[in-house]
Amino acid sequence: MDRELIDGLRQDNINAFNDAVRKYKKLVESLTAELLDNVTDREEVVNDTFFKLWRCRYQLDPERGSLQNFVCTLARSCIFDRLRYNNRIKRREVISREENDIGLDVDYENTAARELNHKVIIECISTMPSPNKEVFIDRYYFNMPVKDISEREGLKIKKVENILYRGKKRLKKALIKGGVML
Repeated sequence: MDRELIDGLRQDNINAFNDAVRKYKKLVESLTAELLDNVTDREEVVNDTFFKLWRCRYQLDPERGSLQNFVCTLARSCIFDRLRYNNRIKRREVISREENDIGLDVDYENTAARELNHKVIIECISTMPSPNKEVFIDRYYFNMPVKDISEREGLKIKKVENILYRGKKRLKKALIKGGVML
């Protein structure tokens, strides 16, 4: 049965993928339940595991091991990625006022101004290309250290700093153009 699933996966057969998910989902869920307390984290790890299975389907080789072992290895990798990520979030660094400053006095007290600014910020960030959007969100929403972002995204620290600098300039321009209420 595994050999057929592997052959199907390697031939981009979505039905074989769905069969593999059905067959191994409970196994992956039990692995995640052992190591992760948060239900949302567990669900994300299960999804990440099968996403990686699809991405790595051409690496499958029935001669090197079973599909079950491959899925378990992917699941463990995803679990440890999640644990590392959660640990980084817990030890968030405080972003200095200077780094957070975009050079505008924005009114956050007025409800209308806050809603308008929020809309402009969301629109600006959502139109950023990858990985700029992810870098910007990781830094200013999750307060991840620049070093951790560079490791996660596979970018040099200077590149991450440049992305953040350009992102802040872009955000400032969008807020001015979008009618920031000062």
